[in-house]
Amino acid sequence: MSRPADHSHENLARFSRRSMGAMLAIVLILGALTLAITLWPEGAASRLVARASWAIPILIVLVVAALRTTLRGQRWDPRSPEARAILNDELRQTSLNRSSRVALMIVLLAELPLALLFGELLQLSATRTALAMAEATITLGLATLLSLFLFLDRG
Repeated sequence: MSRPADHSHENLARFSRRSMGAMLAIVLILGALTLAITLWPEGAASRLVARASWAIPILIVLVVAALRTTLRGQRWDPRSPEARAILNDELRQTSLNRSSRVALMIVLLAELPLALLFGELLQLSATRTALAMAEATITLGLATLLSLFLFLDRG
């Protein structure tokens, strides 16, 4: 009788990890697109996003739908006991806290190199430098947080 519950718990834990991996991929793709648009406003990425901006939300919905199929008939309800056990797991919380601290440190340490890169080396205007720094900082912070969390929360 405890076997199906264990299988259910494992299935939900795998779903959680897959969701984090998908979120990491989405963050990296959107971050790269926004940075490319800022750095090269007349480039191919800008034209692609201008023509197919409607496709981005549809692709995200398709990724979410594909992830839901991996649940194999189960439902992800954050209030269910199985999901609460996964979300409140001590090791998971520790991994998330460690990942947050490291991501914050990396974001803070990256500001000066990003300012030098975008302002001095690439000679962008002040507005575009600030925009590129914001995009790079958000992408770097989220990608660091998610990838470290996935690495530390192996299990």
